[in-house]
Amino acid sequence: MSSVGSDHGPACPDLIPQPRRLQVGAGRFVPGKTLTFWAAPEADPAARLLGDWLAARGIGWQRVDQPDAARLRLVAAPAGTASEAYRLAIQADSIVVGAAAAPGFSHAVQTLLALALDDAGVAWPVVTIEDAPHFEWRGLLLDSCRTFISKAAILRLLDQMAALKLNRLHWHLTDDQGWRLEIKRYPKLTEIGAWRVRDGVREGGFYTQADIREIVAFAAARGIAIMPEIEMPGHATAALAAYPDLGCGPGQLSVGTAWGIYPNNYNAGDDRVFTFLEDVLHEVMELFPFPYIHLGADECLKDQWKASSECQRRIAAEKLGDEHGLQTYFINRIAEFLHRHGRTAVGWDEVLEGPITKHIVVQCWRDEAVIKVALARGYRIIAAPRRHCYFDIAVSQVDLTDVYAFDPSMGLADATGVIGGEATLWTEHIAESEMDHMLFPRLFALAETLWAGPAAKEATDRFVQRARRVTARWRSAGVNAGPMLRDDAPAETMKGRKDLHVPPAGLDQIGLGG
Repeated sequence: MSSVGSDHGPACPDLIPQPRRLQVGAGRFVPGKTLTFWAAPEADPAARLLGDWLAARGIGWQRVDQPDAARLRLVAAPAGTASEAYRLAIQADSIVVGAAAAPGFSHAVQTLLALALDDAGVAWPVVTIEDAPHFEWRGLLLDSCRTFISKAAILRLLDQMAALKLNRLHWHLTDDQGWRLEIKRYPKLTEIGAWRVRDGVREGGFYTQADIREIVAFAAARGIAIMPEIEMPGHATAALAAYPDLGCGPGQLSVGTAWGIYPNNYNAGDDRVFTFLEDVLHEVMELFPFPYIHLGADECLKDQWKASSECQRRIAAEKLGDEHGLQTYFINRIAEFLHRHGRTAVGWDEVLEGPITKHIVVQCWRDEAVIKVALARGYRIIAAPRRHCYFDIAVSQVDLTDVYAFDPSMGLADATGVIGGEATLWTEHIAESEMDHMLFPRLFALAETLWAGPAAKEATDRFVQRARRVTARWRSAGVNAGPMLRDDAPAETMKGRKDLHVPPAGLDQIGLGG
């Protein structure tokens, strides 16, 4: 079989991510007016997606009772096959997909869709593919707080993620500038916390629990799990505007209208706060079946805690030492609550500033050196270093080659604790209509990197050429992709969103200050 990186010519469209093994044959498979299929039970979600795609092109999709009677068969792979692995064999008279679980069938169908030839009606090239991902966690963070993102845009994004075999949507749902998730027990979170007034204009929105269930099911059918992020103990202004008694500061707050870090934290000395958060998380767990829940735990200013008699009493009673110890206590308490309920907490790398529980996954955003510290301490890691993975930063500072150079495992001999990586799309300065522009084609590089792994990636210049061809195809399908390289980005198109500077605050407390 051909190695990764081969040029397959016009008979075989370029794929991102590139399969591990691909052999191109002669001829093509033409489905005709009706395509008969047989599917193992695990393949049903993927079969429905393929059937919908064919129906949209006027091709019938007929299930048959016996595999031998079907021109397209989705069959169970041998025991021991990894859940995301698949084998795809397209011959002139048949297509056979083999996988062990729903994610593998989903990836195979996405490969089928990407391979479809449309020069003279639907057809597929004769190919044989054997494929599986290197990293378990291949994600994208979407910030719905700073800019409220419509349900339709999220569903469209999930389809785009599935096409690239990304399997984790990290959904940032609460922050200073908005609380976006309906919580039945605390209705003011969305009655008040979901809305802000800027320049006299009321803006915002939230997702009902029915919306959440629909989005979660839509994602699951495409092999994507959704991890919600419920920020604590900082980034809490919207929640405290709704329920001010849960904070430390005096008076009524308003939902944040400016960007940056607000000083408003939950009152870590008040047990009512933990009751509130546990109530919220119970509803979150009912809505999101994925076992990981992100707690944020970043950028927590301590001034209000220093001035709070309740927080100071907590510090003294628990022998926490100072406000940094109080933050560790807070996150440990919630992480252990989640652990007792069969869930795993995730936190930004600020959690390393104290003796945090091992029942937490660390998401490293500041510097690769932080990843090394977290690994040395025995934590599992999601890598998202800003200089490779922050897609709200202009292409002039982080272009496709910077993303492609990303190695979550840091070249370390033992990086088994690194479960994968994420791109992030923070939306302080990004409208919903600009999401395509900021994500693509850079997301192609992230998908390729996380699927292939560092050792299997082809040379950068070859990937850039393949990405250009795939970008052109996506643009023709209506994706408003932005520039690829710095030289492609004239000054007037640079989004100027955020500077690449990585704030050093807190690095001294995990042994990296200086």
